[in-house]
Amino acid sequence: MTDIIQSNIHKLQKITKYILMGLIVVIATKYIPDNLLKTKEIIMIGATSSISFAILDMISPAVQVSSGKNVDTIKAKPTVLVEN
Repeated sequence: MTDIIQSNIHKLQKITKYILMGLIVVIATKYIPDNLLKTKEIIMIGATSSISFAILDMISPAVQVSSGKNVDTIKAKPTVLVEN
């Protein structure tokens, strides 16, 4: 039961993040340009940015910044395959 609650909380946090990103773009689009845009255009730009951010967030792997304590895991040597 707690796994379901934690999963729902995690989904709600992600949805909130996407909506917040869209609102930030809407506000920036409304107040930054010198030429006024129509409200419909501003909403479409915000929705597009929010959807794009959601897709990128779901597809791309999560990137974590290490504090430097586990240096060996960060500096893993790549494997090079050579065919003759």
